[in-house]
Amino acid sequence: MSLNRTFLAAAVAAAILPATAAADVNVYGRLNLTAQYADLGGDDSDGETRIASHSSRLGVKGSHEFAEGLEAIYQAEFGIDVVDGSDVFSNRNQFIGLKGGFGTTTIGRRDTALKRSQGKVDQFSDYEGDINALFRGENRASQQISYATPTIANLFSAEVTYVAEGDSKQVDDSGFSVAGMVGDANYKKQPFYAAVAYDSKVHDYDVLRVTVGGKIAGFELGAMYNDQEKVSTGVSYDGFMVSAAYSLGATKLKAQYQDADGSNKFADSGSVYSVGAEHKMSKQLRLNAYYTGTSYDTQDNDSVFAVGMRYDF
Repeated sequence: MSLNRTFLAAAVAAAILPATAAADVNVYGRLNLTAQYADLGGDDSDGETRIASHSSRLGVKGSHEFAEGLEAIYQAEFGIDVVDGSDVFSNRNQFIGLKGGFGTTTIGRRDTALKRSQGKVDQFSDYEGDINALFRGENRASQQISYATPTIANLFSAEVTYVAEGDSKQVDDSGFSVAGMVGDANYKKQPFYAAVAYDSKVHDYDVLRVTVGGKIAGFELGAMYNDQEKVSTGVSYDGFMVSAAYSLGATKLKAQYQDADGSNKFADSGSVYSVGAEHKMSKQLRLNAYYTGTSYDTQDNDSVFAVGMRYDF
């Protein structure tokens, strides 16, 4: 059955892509694969080799101006797992919206304001060292309405997300996510970035997150504080993350450390640490290598050494 679904999806894509190209739609994607040695439970005898896919994706997005200064925007993005044939496709950001001088509003499935507020400080996003290793708040709400202000004075912006109670991960009530951002997350217009964000009852969690980052003399420095409480149980904990990277031409060296106390995502308390490097072969292709380890008080520790390639198209 899954094979039939795969063939069906491929046939639909083959039919759609020429039409979208003719309509000047942006068809894009990413293949992000690593070869890994994973030492599970801190015991060499439990180690295994594997190929991993890290948020590989395929999507279409675009916009069209239907009135002066007013655009319709859309995105339909799907995760693709190229190493495990059981569930090849998964849902990512899929929404429609309006964009103009008033800002941007969307409806559909999308990352919440709090998740989007993290900027670029997570140097190991999508890999085992991703901040979601310990922190809650990395939500992509399936039933959301969001509004983002235009950037004011090339400096300040804000965003709010309403999550309907019909979302399958909501518990008995709707929720909202709000964020305020200062600076430039890409460090192009300004060499700094800061954000404060809050989730209320989003996927059964209240989360407060503060993010700061900056770039100077080739160094990228970032930090994050995350405080969360599970609404249905009242259990809470907080944690922090610090990251650093240094660019040497086309090569970036990077390191990251994350720590959480209390009943976190996997254990009573623990930390995740990563070191690695990536080298840009071209605008589309980059090579990477990294090591990620975990240290928990109440469960076995894991480690992963990986080398791989990422191609954006």
